[in-house]
Amino acid sequence: MNKEVYFAAKPPQEAASIILAKADNWFNTLEENGYLEKLREMWMAYYGAYYSDINSGHKITFSGEQGEITNLPINHLHNLGKHIKNMVTANRPAMQARATNTDTESLIQTKLANNLLDYYLREKRLEDYFDKAVESAIVLGTGFIKMEWNATSGEIYDYNEDTKSPIYEGDVQFKNLSPFDVVFDTNKEDTHHDWVLCRSFKNRWDLVAKYPEFEAEILKVETKDKQNRYSIGSILYDETDDVAIYEFYHRRSESMPDGRYMMMLSDELVLIDSPMPYRKLPVYRISAGDIMGTPFGYSDLFDVLPIQDAINSLYSTILTNQNAFGVQNVLVPRGSDVSEENLGGALNVISYNSQFGPPTALNLTSTPPEIFNFVGMLEKTAETISGVNSVARGNPETSLKSGNALALVQSMALQYMSGLQQSYVRMMEDVGTGLILMLRDFAAVPRIAMISGVENKTVMKNFNGDDLSNVNRVIVDVGNPLAKTTAGRVQMAEQLLQMGLIKTPEQYISVMNYGKLETMTDGIDKQLLLIRDENETLISGGTVQAILTDQHSTHIKEHRDVLSDSELRKDPQLVMNVLNHIQEHIDLLRQTDPNTLMLLGEQPLQPMAPPPGQERPNQTAMTGNVEATLQPEPSAMQDPVGAMNMNLPEPATPPAPFDGLPINPQDMIPQ
Repeated sequence: MNKEVYFAAKPPQEAASIILAKADNWFNTLEENGYLEKLREMWMAYYGAYYSDINSGHKITFSGEQGEITNLPINHLHNLGKHIKNMVTANRPAMQARATNTDTESLIQTKLANNLLDYYLREKRLEDYFDKAVESAIVLGTGFIKMEWNATSGEIYDYNEDTKSPIYEGDVQFKNLSPFDVVFDTNKEDTHHDWVLCRSFKNRWDLVAKYPEFEAEILKVETKDKQNRYSIGSILYDETDDVAIYEFYHRRSESMPDGRYMMMLSDELVLIDSPMPYRKLPVYRISAGDIMGTPFGYSDLFDVLPIQDAINSLYSTILTNQNAFGVQNVLVPRGSDVSEENLGGALNVISYNSQFGPPTALNLTSTPPEIFNFVGMLEKTAETISGVNSVARGNPETSLKSGNALALVQSMALQYMSGLQQSYVRMMEDVGTGLILMLRDFAAVPRIAMISGVENKTVMKNFNGDDLSNVNRVIVDVGNPLAKTTAGRVQMAEQLLQMGLIKTPEQYISVMNYGKLETMTDGIDKQLLLIRDENETLISGGTVQAILTDQHSTHIKEHRDVLSDSELRKDPQLVMNVLNHIQEHIDLLRQTDPNTLMLLGEQPLQPMAPPPGQERPNQTAMTGNVEATLQPEPSAMQDPVGAMNMNLPEPATPPAPFDGLPINPQDMIPQ
């Protein structure tokens, strides 16, 4: 009696045969229920191929028994899809790494991970893959990003001592996949899958070079132009050397503790069979919506497609009528003595028999107004179903005049897109987490990456996987997409103007045209960046210097937060460095010329009363001596702990007196 074995645990060729059979069942099911045909129709419609194929579309065509019908496609569906995509992706999300712990090393690794994420987003064009996945989800219901480690990518790092073959740095590679290239378990009622099968295409001669032992078998595999059964559209491929590669990933589970990865060209040709190299399935999905009880995606544009067909039909009706009867005919009663020659040219004197009356024009171009009204109704219905209103499309109704009204209508469209945006954010978080984990696991040799540092200064960072050992996940923060729209920027500018935050016409125009608040917040942002950098330096064990022009009250409050972490407070040297630096700011608030502090928006602190029997400090230090101010003596530190516990006055309020007695900071450091 043969023991039942899980298909994913069977020998390579037997498992490959079952896996490819499952792929055929997947596509056969989708063909039978019409889902694949719907996706093909959506793809054709999105690119304007309504009355012809995509290669010869985007022009007026003629149909009917005698070519009497003029076909005019007005592609609202593509326009609506683009607006949905722009509203979802317009505001660039910020990917932020999170560490397992909050110790100094973990925080430093988190900073490196954040820079790496930004590097892959910008330099490796990961953003482009996100945009394409979103567009695929809008048009085809789902979009996918496949992420893998390419061991032969990057620069040559060394050579193998035995085989003399090169050792490369390796790098992460991304690829967009369509619903025609991804197969899951058809019986799943959600998107939590045990395995996934992906199809991609690669030049067979590259495969021959990489796997010379399979050369004869590889060259027998049918190329892409001969495997056109499951394709996204009706484009005819020219002769090519690309062949389909099937990659099977099974997650690590109870039944498959090591998981499984197989790369095959057919059920008889398995190129790789190994344990699962990744911690998670490396295929990431985004969906505009899901068909309940199935793993299939659903998009609102599916519902717009028949409306689009009706719009095309009505526009074609109008144009057919205008095209057929736009050149007027002339009615001439018989016996009127008017010939065709008399009607040619201009400024003719035409004699006619008054008994029969003059010639009259025959006007057949009139189209019933109901057709025009119905066209407008269909266009508005398409906007309603897709969630893209007239304001978002740049054609607001005449009743919407104020910036607040436009912004309200625009925000309703953005709110409608929130489901797709949430899926977009989840996909970015999953891809970001997978990217960091992949670098941790496979970046074994030191790699050089150009990383965007503070204030976008380009620096070179040398790292390997060990430098990311404490980073465990990535979250995504999405800003307000309303600030990317014209209506939102107008509302923002009006509110800032009413609040008195906009001081010049240039600032108003900058906010209204570009939505940029940098002209008003640039100084604040730079101070916060400086404080953040100082905090990171303090956490990493360094020291920093306060100067006269700092915003001292803000610095004190922000530096105080470093010691709000119970783990960091256990480091005596860190506590000493932070308290010493805070005391420098307190000393500058006491010793700097009060007029200078007022110009900088700071309130001076009253000088401390000297101990009995001692004179007050030298007045030179209180009159704005820059040299003395920039370099306070270390012995000037008086009361760092008191300063951290007091409520420092805001610039607009009178300063509170400070009469605390000096405290030795060494007494406040944990022993």
